[in-house]
Amino acid sequence: MLRKTPASFLRSYSIRPSKSLGQNFLNEPHLMDKLIDALELYPDEDVLEIGSGFGFMTHKIAQHALGVVAVEKDKKLLDIAKKEYGLQKNIQFVQGDFLKINLPATVKDCHLPMKMIGNIPYNISSQILFQLLDNHFLFSAGVLTLQKEVAARLTAKAGTKDYGILAILLATRIACKKIFDIEPGSFIPPPKVTSTAVRLTFLKQSPHVIHNLKLFRQVVKEAFGTRRKTIQNALKKLLKNGRIKPWETAQIDPKLRPEQIPIEGYVRLANLLNTLL
Repeated sequence: MLRKTPASFLRSYSIRPSKSLGQNFLNEPHLMDKLIDALELYPDEDVLEIGSGFGFMTHKIAQHALGVVAVEKDKKLLDIAKKEYGLQKNIQFVQGDFLKINLPATVKDCHLPMKMIGNIPYNISSQILFQLLDNHFLFSAGVLTLQKEVAARLTAKAGTKDYGILAILLATRIACKKIFDIEPGSFIPPPKVTSTAVRLTFLKQSPHVIHNLKLFRQVVKEAFGTRRKTIQNALKKLLKNGRIKPWETAQIDPKLRPEQIPIEGYVRLANLLNTLL
């Protein structure tokens, strides 16, 4: 009997990976095991899987977890997963777009906080990360496989070229750590770039006291909307064309560029603007 792998499923069911859905299937069982090991799962923990595909990795996760909620957008793949692994009692397959589902309702019967894992489509990785950020209270930890370039942006420090919106906003609730790289040949079809596995630790309390989260996010997004400008020029509209001058009180040099300012600076600035706007 041939060993089951995503590649064998593709052949058996005559499936072609969808470019529009960003489908690149991890085809190395030993790498799947490494990703699951990085989750540090306990038998009494539930797991959310983003993009379960054929259910091959779902089946592996379920052997270590209390239960798995596996979300998959592609109905054809989901039907195959149900056929192959649907009898496994601790797996719940859910068809849906992860960016559109009601996440708290989807995992309402799970033991919370739960863990999450996913080899996510590169073209929507930022949106998925922001969805996780907005629902941080559901999770304790996770492992994501991302484009190496995106992973670098998650862990970037102030003053580096990769530092920006992702690093700052996620740091308010999620600590990110690179685990290992995965070469293109480990996937079917091979992507054009190297991938990186990243471990996420969801923080019970934010390390930063932010008085108005909506305003904080607005400040960060507007600051990085035009990277080459100084921070005072990037936020010119928000600061009423220069009529509001928060720089000295916020302890920020207005001539700095956005990528030169650490997250603490953005917290001070947003908290100050919360009293001035």
